[in-house]
Amino acid sequence: MQQFVCSIAILAVTIIYLFWRVYLQASHRRERHLRERVTFLLWVAADVDEFALAGVDERALDNTLDVT
Repeated sequence: MQQFVCSIAILAVTIIYLFWRVYLQASHRRERHLRERVTFLLWVAADVDEFALAGVDERALDNTLDVT
């Protein structure tokens, strides 16, 4: 009888832990998704120019003779 009660207690703790892990993973997934959306929003709002970040003159790339 004691083994049965102990087994039920272990099963209950395991089930509670598994539900907690599923909730935690879902919470992390939601937070990561929100961070990705905010990052994209900021990127679009900033209208970042890749050439300006690299220090390349965009007009120089239009001339095909300058491209090696």
